[in-house]
Amino acid sequence: MSLTKATHWLKGYVLVEVSGKNPERLVNLCLISGFPVWGFSADGRSVFFYTTLPKYRTIHKLARKSRCIPRIRRRFGFPFIMSRVKRRPLFLLMAAFMFAGLIYMAGATWAIQVKGNETVSETDILRTAAAAGLIPGARKSALSPAAIEAALLKEHPELTWAYVHFQGTLAVIEVVEKTRPPTELPGDVVAARDGVVTSVLVLSGTPVVTPGQTVKAGDVLIAGQPGDARTGARGTVVALTCYEVYRETDLYDQVAVRTGRKAEAKILRYAATEIMFAGKHNEFEWYEVEDYPEFSLFKGTDKELTVLTRVFYETEWVPRKVTQEEAIEVAKQEAMEAIERKLPSSVKLVDLSYETLIVQEGVIGIRLVLSVEEDIGRIRPWPESKDLNGG
Repeated sequence: MSLTKATHWLKGYVLVEVSGKNPERLVNLCLISGFPVWGFSADGRSVFFYTTLPKYRTIHKLARKSRCIPRIRRRFGFPFIMSRVKRRPLFLLMAAFMFAGLIYMAGATWAIQVKGNETVSETDILRTAAAAGLIPGARKSALSPAAIEAALLKEHPELTWAYVHFQGTLAVIEVVEKTRPPTELPGDVVAARDGVVTSVLVLSGTPVVTPGQTVKAGDVLIAGQPGDARTGARGTVVALTCYEVYRETDLYDQVAVRTGRKAEAKILRYAATEIMFAGKHNEFEWYEVEDYPEFSLFKGTDKELTVLTRVFYETEWVPRKVTQEEAIEVAKQEAMEAIERKLPSSVKLVDLSYETLIVQEGVIGIRLVLSVEEDIGRIRPWPESKDLNGG
């Protein structure tokens, strides 16, 4: 909401109907006199417009000059709300109680969520947090997140990190557990993927391949020394490998277009809690939402109170033809995202190529191929009999 409209709402404004032989004359007189007048419309016999409440109280002199009759058809703004409230003191009292209750409830923790735990049970974490004061209904101002975090780390040595924070009335406990590196059994270094070997670094064992040699997944790259010494192979074998992915995209897309219909609701927001006190919920199947704050109290604090107008704009999906170049770029982007999810973090990109295929009318396919250098060596443990007896 603009500053001007917010000012009009605070002062109050009215929808005026002007009837008579020449209602346009009254509108002209208002404009000449500097009246804030907007939203003109007419139905043939009358003229309608909006003006502020203070100015409407002085409009009767101009009405006598123009020999027209102005009438208020609708009232808007804070003064009219307060006049209705004054006539209903019980409503004002109930609203005050509800507002006070809302503030009180928003200052407490009513739900607790645990994230990140796998071996440590959620029940144990909640029990420790409860001993430190974090229970449903506890006042947030009386809680110390740092003390709760320290209690969790002290009580559960399996945790390496703990973080307690609040999302409105929800308390979130995030933890990270200690990870123990797996103990590798002795064995041979074998190829995890097909590729062409570019370098071999042996830490223990005997190299079986040399640079330039083509290997397949499962081939032995570095052989260990079984027997009483039980010396497994260790080393790095870098090879040139390929990753390939295929993606299709349509030459037609759907875009959301606003139809012109909209619905409005007045929202009272306190911290992360929202209450709708006027208007109605969205009634459209597809829509876009925009919020227009009207005014705020305690702005920038965790007790910020905001009144806003939430507008739901109805949309419909309209087909849009995509150019071949746009479709290729979309398919390439999707293919790159898919192939990046496959790639280990340690790979080195050597080459990238793609091929465009017209699959059928209206559909384009992209085949993306990446050539990378990566360590393809993986330990394959020996069977127990080979490990102990040398085969």
